[in-house]
Amino acid sequence: MILNSRNNSYDFRFPRGFIPEEVAEKYKKYLNKVPGNLLAEPIDFINYSIQGVSIPGISFDPVTQADNDGTTRYHRGAVPIQNTVQREFTVTMQLLDGFINYWIMTDTLLYYYARTTKQPYIEPMTLRILDAEGSSVAFMQFEKIIMNSINELNLNMAENVADFATFEVNFFYNKFNLRMEID
Repeated sequence: MILNSRNNSYDFRFPRGFIPEEVAEKYKKYLNKVPGNLLAEPIDFINYSIQGVSIPGISFDPVTQADNDGTTRYHRGAVPIQNTVQREFTVTMQLLDGFINYWIMTDTLLYYYARTTKQPYIEPMTLRILDAEGSSVAFMQFEKIIMNSINELNLNMAENVADFATFEVNFFYNKFNLRMEID
């Protein structure tokens, strides 16, 4: 029997070195004070809050040609397909108590954007797609990544109940490797 795909059958985590040491040190003391906290390292806290990953599809603008009879004909372009793919991905994260993961990610973005940061790119990140049995079907690796944006934080005094809220972090990558693991 062929089962429907499940949107939660993936494995994505930020690499251990994603959060710079100076940012991690800033938040360790706070994380150690959280009652019952088993996640003392900021990277574990950030990975715990990941709710989803969005990668854009592949599309290109066709070349149009007007025929003599007034109709339009479409052709694929001469631009290599790798130059037409939107090379970005978005990670959706749950907002946790005190928005602490939002502040960690904001400080991380500011670190990577600073001119004093020597490394031009973030270390590679991987996304593994799993089937219903938990076996890997596809392995994607994003390389030469830059952290681009974090969406806004909406605070409202009229909403005084805890709810499930998220924020998104956007990344651009320069190289993408896809390996199918269905052998």
